[in-house]
Amino acid sequence: MMKYFSLLVLALSFIACQSDSTPEQSASDQSMQQDQMQQDPMQQQPTAQTDVSDEELEQFAEISSELQGVQMESQQEMITIVEDEDLTLEVYNQIAESRHMGQSDEDLNVSSEDMEKYERASEGIAAVELEVEEEMEERIENHDMSLDRFREINVALQQDPELQQRIQQIMQEQQGMQQPGMQQEPQGDQY
Repeated sequence: MMKYFSLLVLALSFIACQSDSTPEQSASDQSMQQDQMQQDPMQQQPTAQTDVSDEELEQFAEISSELQGVQMESQQEMITIVEDEDLTLEVYNQIAESRHMGQSDEDLNVSSEDMEKYERASEGIAAVELEVEEEMEERIENHDMSLDRFREINVALQQDPELQQRIQQIMQEQQGMQQPGMQQEPQGDQY
């Protein structure tokens, strides 16, 4: 199950890099994508060309857009969990990065009180991650796409520049349809 969540994070990272986002969000998404690639090197192996129809790409783009919204909401929820523990995001991330790198807690310049806050916040974040994973899987399946096919398309997108261009075009078209205020109104006679 966590493998699917990791794949979804990868897909969202890819999509986020293609859409308008803040530099902090893009850096965070790229960092998560790099972490995932380090954790599951089998996903980096080149695979045979995956055939993806325009219909599947449109479906993938629509799903990814929904999942990006879910991810953004969950990120805010996770930030709130950390802040509710009276812990700064900087300290939380410092501890998390240190542990990810396999460093000892004693090497950190962090109080034992902050370590306890980190542990409590991490428990809350883990619960949110499980809820998000289930919601993302449900949303994919609600679009009549299997998790395996979503994963296949995601991997293909990472490896195929032509496919990347196709999804970018589809997403731009979808975004244009979602922003009706961007269309020009016909101009009448001017007096």
